[in-house]
Amino acid sequence: MPQSIHILPPELQNQIAAGEVVERPSSVLKELVENSLDAGASRVLAAIQGGGQSLIQVEDNGLGMDATDLPQAMTRHATSKIANFQDLLSIASFGFRGEALPSIGSVSRMRLRSITSGQSEGAELEVEFGVLSEVKPVPFREGTSIYVRDLFANTPARLKFLKTQQTEAKRCQEAVSRFALANLNTAFTFLSNQRTILEYPAGQSLAQRLQDIWPPGITDKLLEVEAEDEDYALSGYIGHPETAQARGDRILFFVNKRPVQDKMLISALRQAFKGRLLHKEYPQAVLFLRIPSQEVDVNVHPAKLEVRFRDEKRVFSLLHHGVGKALDRSAHQNQEPGTSAWTESQTKPPEPQYKFQTFEEFLAPQAAEGRPETKEPTQDQSQSTGEEKPDRQMQAHAGHEPPEPTLDQFHVQGFTFQGQIQNTYLLLISRHSQLILVDQHAAHERILYHRYSTQGQSGQKRALALPIHRPLHQSEEEHLGRLAPILRRMGFELDNSQPGAVLIRAVPAHLEPAKAKELLDHILGEQADSQDDLWQLMACRQAIKSGEVLSNQEALELIKLWVATPNKEYCPHGRPAMIALGASELERMFKRRG
Repeated sequence: MPQSIHILPPELQNQIAAGEVVERPSSVLKELVENSLDAGASRVLAAIQGGGQSLIQVEDNGLGMDATDLPQAMTRHATSKIANFQDLLSIASFGFRGEALPSIGSVSRMRLRSITSGQSEGAELEVEFGVLSEVKPVPFREGTSIYVRDLFANTPARLKFLKTQQTEAKRCQEAVSRFALANLNTAFTFLSNQRTILEYPAGQSLAQRLQDIWPPGITDKLLEVEAEDEDYALSGYIGHPETAQARGDRILFFVNKRPVQDKMLISALRQAFKGRLLHKEYPQAVLFLRIPSQEVDVNVHPAKLEVRFRDEKRVFSLLHHGVGKALDRSAHQNQEPGTSAWTESQTKPPEPQYKFQTFEEFLAPQAAEGRPETKEPTQDQSQSTGEEKPDRQMQAHAGHEPPEPTLDQFHVQGFTFQGQIQNTYLLLISRHSQLILVDQHAAHERILYHRYSTQGQSGQKRALALPIHRPLHQSEEEHLGRLAPILRRMGFELDNSQPGAVLIRAVPAHLEPAKAKELLDHILGEQADSQDDLWQLMACRQAIKSGEVLSNQEALELIKLWVATPNKEYCPHGRPAMIALGASELERMFKRRG
């Protein structure tokens, strides 16, 4: 027999709404900080314990609530932001639905304290899993304080979907950082387990706040973005293409100060970077779109993470043009007047650069360290530019250039080396008359990855005579703490007893000490999570690069190693390391057959 339709009880309605709005501790923190900003706060303190599951606390100095407002704030669809439909169309505040507080209160133990201007005492309201207590007067100084304890304690199934306390705390930290980037006139403090993690004074510039969030390797090369299209405006910063990374976790978009996630905006950004990044690389970006409120609908997603633009093409064009202009300006500034990369490459061929002296040294570059030079530089050599590679200098000291291989020496295990194309690809012909193009960077990356992942499991290391000192930002310090056990298994010896810094006392046996600090910069910047990620990163950063000239001897040695390496067809990231063209492919290309 069918059951009759009935109205759900209010507490169940709030729990259902909480499933849409309150996904995890960072969702709660986001809603509470938004309320503080809507109240005009110039100072916000956010604190968590146990990753936010035990406690989430937000205090502000904004406009408070009186004893009448407190219980009203815990009622669904009660808000001070809108009165009619027209207000909804032009909403500029973060919160407006009146869903956040009752939703949070239905899945936690909650205490609210607040005071309005001119009152001598504040008011306090406690909520236990949706049940409100009586409002009582309390001594209170200014603004509003909200304490959320035991999140999801009455819905244990929700706890199963939470990550570790460290991960949840990290998400809370990132939420506060996003608010700090969009509200420069507000001071923010974030504490985790009673430890100050973030502290942003009011009045900082966007660049200053980014320096506290991102590593120096990125912030030192930021490119400013500014563009306008009548009443649409774009501003912010993008990272230089050289600082691109394997993840898109440093792409932040704000629409009218509201953090949003939008595939169209990401597409416009990536298209602006087209030709400057690999397919799987992502830039860094913090971009702010200022659009008339009636031109954007923020009432799309329960958590207000998505928006709908009235004129998507116009927004796409503005972002694409603004970012592209910043990139072009940077490229122009880095280019000498009156020259171009094409004309210079045609008129001044680059000197050959010898990356490794022998086949054995390429297999184990550390074996060459400490080798005494055969003689001191001559007067003529000491007056040279000093920009030659050390191995190039060593060959000059020996009194002659290394002999180039003869024609019959160009055969390598069934392949014949023909030459280097665009200082990036090695052209081979196989014994089966296939044309083979090998990406020198991807091939070397595969070689190094195989060596590191097979030989590096032993954890063998070499001690450094002088430890390498590396300052750490707060976010880097936490990330390094999570990676430290993996790094030690790989052969790193790290001393992080000094707050805000780490000393590298030893490195893996197969890593050149001179590259240790640079590698650590990349490890922290790429947010690697596993040992395999680190092997891939080490291989990528130490491999020869596209655009580097190889002598015939160097190319042959690279091919020998590559041919003998398992899974040589792809680099560790899955990008092709080679392309083969057989007779059938060539005939189709020349339209000899269909």
